[in-house]
Amino acid sequence: MAKLRRSGLKIDADFTEEVVGFALESFLAVMSFPRHRFSIEPFSRARERGLGADARLRGKIQGFRPFYMQFKRPSAYPYDSTSKIIIDRNNLNLSVYPHALYFDLRQKGAHHWDFQHNILFRLRQRLRKKQLGDAAYVCPLFLEQSTYRSHLHWLGISLWLRFWRKHPCDFEGILVNDNGTLLQFDRIPMLAAHITVPPHIIVTNAKHRYSFTEAGNDLCFHSPETLPDVGMNLGAFLNTLSTGFLDGAEKILPQKAYEELQALMKEALGDVPEAHQLISEMDVDDPIGNWFAWGDYLRVKFRIDQYAMVIWRE
Repeated sequence: MAKLRRSGLKIDADFTEEVVGFALESFLAVMSFPRHRFSIEPFSRARERGLGADARLRGKIQGFRPFYMQFKRPSAYPYDSTSKIIIDRNNLNLSVYPHALYFDLRQKGAHHWDFQHNILFRLRQRLRKKQLGDAAYVCPLFLEQSTYRSHLHWLGISLWLRFWRKHPCDFEGILVNDNGTLLQFDRIPMLAAHITVPPHIIVTNAKHRYSFTEAGNDLCFHSPETLPDVGMNLGAFLNTLSTGFLDGAEKILPQKAYEELQALMKEALGDVPEAHQLISEMDVDDPIGNWFAWGDYLRVKFRIDQYAMVIWRE
């Protein structure tokens, strides 16, 4: 059960950010598109753990499109709270009934030279400019962990009913449209139950919040300002991210992976000694392995998870 705090009647979700990440990674990992040789993969693994089967699989990557997610858990205030969240939203004529969900930005750690928010922002800027990927916060639109169990339970039942198939988790018949070039992730209720919020500005402190309704709309950044054209559910986010992916649109090719990663790292981290060290440690002969190591670095250092849409060779 979600926890109620008396200060402003705040309600905290009864699960952690790690639960959000684990649930979504587990779900995305079982999705199968065998006819299109397509999958969504976590791209976060230290180099010393990337040997054996993993190393062999890297050689089968034809192209990929990276994306970044920072998982959040929501808190909420009811409509009659005197909290600043509710006051701000009322002043902007945004919905607060029956409550407003929100999450805070992460504070800068002692070992950080910049805010996690700004790293995520610059990752997004680079990838969007090159049409190679995206980055966003991902937050559930509910406060009870039992909702996760319910979504996964019914998903499991629907897949179990197709257990006789060679690929029981084959989503192509559900998500790939008739001409075989458009992916429609918004057809999955579990993904629709999460909001994605792209970091929209650089910040100089972490005293900011994003708030929204249970339906994932009326997004507000608590400076405060309303953001009517920012934010969408996770299914719609993946739809946008995958546009043209099965039809020859921009993606990172293995032969360009080394150069693309160098440019992304420089933009995301800026001109700091740690960035120069990371780039100097890259292995020109293992371009995909460099991406895995970069994902591991972001996950450990900033709790930003790197994923990729991958096209595999025959």
